Amino acid sequence: MEIVSLTRFPVKGLGPSLLDSVHIQGSGETFPDDRRFALLKKVNVDKFDSANPEWLFKGNFLCAFTAPELMARYECEYRIIEAGGSSSDEERGSSGTHNVRCRQSCGAPWDDVDGASKRNTNTKIQRLLTVWERDENGKSQKASSSPVLGPVDLATDLGKEETGAFFSQKIGEDVVCVTAKQAQSKVSDSRSITAHNHQFGNTSSGVKANGNTRTVHIINAETVRQFSDAIGIPLNPSRFRPNVVVSSLEPWAEFDMIGKTLVLEQNGSSNDDNESSELLTLDIVSKTVRCEGVGIDPDDAQTGVLPIPSLLTEHFPERGPYLGVYAIVRTGGTLRLGDRLQCRELLKKRRE
Repeated sequence: MEIVSLTRFPVKGLGPSLLDSVHIQGSGETFPDDRRFALLKKVNVDKFDSANPEWLFKGNFLCAFTAPELMARYECEYRIIEAGGSSSDEERGSSGTHNVRCRQSCGAPWDDVDGASKRNTNTKIQRLLTVWERDENGKSQKASSSPVLGPVDLATDLGKEETGAFFSQKIGEDVVCVTAKQAQSKVSDSRSITAHNHQFGNTSSGVKANGNTRTVHIINAETVRQFSDAIGIPLNPSRFRPNVVVSSLEPWAEFDMIGKTLVLEQNGSSNDDNESSELLTLDIVSKTVRCEGVGIDPDDAQTGVLPIPSLLTEHFPERGPYLGVYAIVRTGGTLRLGDRLQCRELLKKRRE
């Protein structure tokens, strides 16, 4: 199967950040900053302990599940940038942010997948969120209008406060932008990074599998295509909020991979050809149950609101209201658009 899309969702419920490549540092981790932040309803703040976070059901948050029409109105840009200490390189912006010469984030620890560049020890990491409102027809306004929020730095208390206040005003209910208190991971004797150790995901599959909230969500484009044909409405795989979209795989074949391992190919070989390689591997742990939160596609407002769970059950009763799978990272590595994944167990069968 071929990787045709890589995406992270830095704020639970808000829009995606599309990537050309992503580096996952190690076992049990996920896409850097995927669902690192969330808009928690203030009435539920006692349920969340930032120092000892646990998985919470999506109904506790302002997200696509609780307010799909509202969240579909906004599109976002999110960047992790490093601001060095040179004043000539930066210009003070709103909410304590800087407009700096920077690199687009796509991995950890410094979003430098090839590890080629050296950083200063005084580098400051900023997590910049910018939000635009779509027009009344759901069309993008990024190129023609000013943002309605940001850039705000979600690495700061001020940035999180501004984000919470903005969405509180929009929904008419108090929400707070929250994140876990992250541990510092040592990179060298002179530098450490802030680890991403809690994900505000929709599933508790990772917790059930290994006590970890962090998962990777995978969608099969061929399954979406068959579903689209069945209901007579074209659907974009992105509406299902995946981290990875794959193609060149039979529809629904991903369900047969539950309990199996995906291995990344490189130069026509897989991890199993070289046990010492650092290619990424993923353990598929569960199917994705769909909710009404994917009833609206922000990028295709013309389709209106679709009852996705009932449509799945009606047209594919043997599948139930499921589409997509969750995986946990067994071995870290780098994914790029165009890379190919194989099921390890099926690969071994072919060789026997």
